[in-house]
Amino acid sequence: MKLLLSGGGTNKPLDEYFISQIDLKGTVLFIPIAWDESFSSYNHCFEHFSNIYNHYGIKNIKMCTDLFSIQNLHKYNAIYFEGGNTFKLLKAIKESKFDLKIIEYLNNNGLIYGFSAGAIIFGNSIESAYFNDDNDVGLEDLTGFNLVGGNDIFCHYSENDNEENEYIKNYPNDLFILCDGSGLLVLDYKIQSMGKMYLSKNDIRKNK
Repeated sequence: MKLLLSGGGTNKPLDEYFISQIDLKGTVLFIPIAWDESFSSYNHCFEHFSNIYNHYGIKNIKMCTDLFSIQNLHKYNAIYFEGGNTFKLLKAIKESKFDLKIIEYLNNNGLIYGFSAGAIIFGNSIESAYFNDDNDVGLEDLTGFNLVGGNDIFCHYSENDNEENEYIKNYPNDLFILCDGSGLLVLDYKIQSMGKMYLSKNDIRKNK
């Protein structure tokens, strides 16, 4: 299992590891369904992603906006989940039973990059997303993939945001707290930090 989880922003070490693991002759599956189309279209999101990674030699990228249409993940060299609304993303994954395909893919040495919302879904639950996202889709089961040691994941953490710090201090579950530019690298369930982050709520308390 190779799982890369970004808290937001640019993370050069995480990107470089992602690129180093990709066979440039293979195909990357880009999934933008968390994205808010009222902000810009899926196609615009795809073009932005392609422009960044084409520069590194990744030319074969396929976009998927309907998870029901994907039958076989193993033909893809890597999967990239774009950020956006975490509740929207997880609901689409569960309704299509795409979660079962993801677990099988990862268990067969698959490579997945999750950005922001695409990272939060791999925690024990996505309850942390309530700080930044609205659950407009009415998702009731907030259970995530639980691939980071029983922790939830909080993205886009800003040290100077008092409201954010209070939310985290009162959060009921253990957290990996990721700043923009930080992330997690999970290799066969072994977790490594990539960039500035806090490993627990206790770290937040010590700094406030």
